[in-house]
Amino acid sequence: MAAMSSDYSDRLFALLCGVQEYISRYCPSLISEGAPAAAAGREDAGTGELLRSYIEQYIRQNGADIPGVGRERVVERLYNEMAGYGILTDYLKSDDIEEININGWDDIALTLRDGRIVKSPERFFSPTHAEDIVRRLLRHSGMILDSAMPLSQGHLPGNNRVTAVKPPLIDEDRGVAVSIRLLHNSEIGLPEIIRSGMASAEMVSFLRLLARYGVSFVIAGATSSGKTTLLGAILGDMPSDKRIFTIESGARELSLIRRGPDGRVTNNVVHTISRPSENEKQNIRQEDLVVASLRYNPDIVCIGEMRDVEAYAAVEAAMTGHTVVSTVHSGSGEAAHTRIALLCQRKFPIDFSTSMLQAAEAFPVVVYCGRPEGHSRRVMDITECQSDYSGGTRRYRCLYRYELSPDGGRGRFVPAAPASPSLRKRLAEHGAPPGLLSQFPFDV
Repeated sequence: MAAMSSDYSDRLFALLCGVQEYISRYCPSLISEGAPAAAAGREDAGTGELLRSYIEQYIRQNGADIPGVGRERVVERLYNEMAGYGILTDYLKSDDIEEININGWDDIALTLRDGRIVKSPERFFSPTHAEDIVRRLLRHSGMILDSAMPLSQGHLPGNNRVTAVKPPLIDEDRGVAVSIRLLHNSEIGLPEIIRSGMASAEMVSFLRLLARYGVSFVIAGATSSGKTTLLGAILGDMPSDKRIFTIESGARELSLIRRGPDGRVTNNVVHTISRPSENEKQNIRQEDLVVASLRYNPDIVCIGEMRDVEAYAAVEAAMTGHTVVSTVHSGSGEAAHTRIALLCQRKFPIDFSTSMLQAAEAFPVVVYCGRPEGHSRRVMDITECQSDYSGGTRRYRCLYRYELSPDGGRGRFVPAAPASPSLRKRLAEHGAPPGLLSQFPFDV
């Protein structure tokens, strides 16, 4: 993307001022300061067309075209400034963008769904302009960003997550810093995971085997490493008679319900979302939903992300024979158990070594996702942990890994070591056919 010149930005800002003055003189009712209905998808068609016609009329009467930019694009850009969220309007509607990061008024980075990060060719007009647009966006959801509340966190329409900060938490000349995570209903299946190079076909088949036949696992990695995408693809490939109960915090990223040609639901899924509240009696936490899920006789309990004391309930559920899958923020596969144990300590601060053993027992397999080359997502390794309660030890064996190329080129997926006999035994006990198990390496 080529960056727009400062001359373009200056011309556009001058045009905006002229258009606003023109409309204020001839049709002031079109100018409002509230949350714009247009950007929320609730605009009155007549009002929207009237606003566009006034913008076009002003440009035509004043010969105010911008050289090198089509009039239609200029009209749309001005319309978004007045009835939408400025340069954010199109990005918020895009199916190709996963995250919008405003680093400052003149620096916007876009994370695409394939993991690439590109800079926006446009910028806000000034730090004040950036803050005004972000405030408008936040007001739509009843969120406030001002000097008294310089940090604002919450959810926008469509379950999009947003975190915004302003001075004095950042430098005055930057305006605002905002992260907007666009949550798309995932249509990425296991074939797409393989085609994208995120994992090999054998790795994907192995993870599908675990989920289907009773082995709990956790997917670890940093933000935007593809954890939820991979988890959703695996669960989306489960047989229709598997009862899946999903638990997410505040917003739903997983979309697992399948429908037939007649519109009827063909699989067996319950999606739930926690409901935070300052009133303790109304506060429904992920932990509460984990406990409730066990009453639904689930084949698989999916916790979108373990980030607090729900980790303890997840460990308890997995250790009592339920299949639990989840994600966790962690810097490596082995570190995932440390992270889970630390979260469990928030609930019950028992001896830490015991918490570690419980975490490893609950989630014997850890999948670690990363972005090693060109921001492309990769399953960096799949690791099995064997716990010895009598000796209080844990032993990790890497089953699959992504091997980086020595010359910096594209790496490759390689099998590293066979899985343990105990893992094979557990899969067999949960109904995995011998013929299917024979497709994967296990120690004898």
